[in-house]
Amino acid sequence: MKKIFSLLVVLLLLIGCSISKKPEFIGIDKINIVHASIDSVTIKADALFNNENNLGGTLLTNGIEVFIDDAYIATVSSEAFKVPPQHTFTVPLLVNFPSSKIFNKNNGGLLGAIIKQVLNKNVEVAFRGDITYKIAGFSFDYPIDHTEEITIE
Repeated sequence: MKKIFSLLVVLLLLIGCSISKKPEFIGIDKINIVHASIDSVTIKADALFNNENNLGGTLLTNGIEVFIDDAYIATVSSEAFKVPPQHTFTVPLLVNFPSSKIFNKNNGGLLGAIIKQVLNKNVEVAFRGDITYKIAGFSFDYPIDHTEEITIE
């Protein structure tokens, strides 16, 4: 009788902790410049998710490319993010790159970049790639393609 009761408890725990559905990707929010100097620029964006499951998992953000005014700048690289169970959460997407990348030939050179910044101070930042959700040997990709205009101050 003890074995049957123990087996029943284990089965109930497994069923109660099952994955009812994958976490929901809500979108990208709050793209802004965290740091800007003559040497480097750091841009941050928040990827918003909602996890209704009793289990967490892991999100991998490697492979998301960042573009400024349609010119490739850098690739987001970060450590795996642990997904909290039954929670709405944000995954920070940070990218750091040399300032010189903004002033390359794809953007009209240094003079073109300076003129653009003086005239309107706005640049178009795009995040493109996949965020991968992994749990118990399974994985699912969330395609990311978000563009937003931000102001450089």
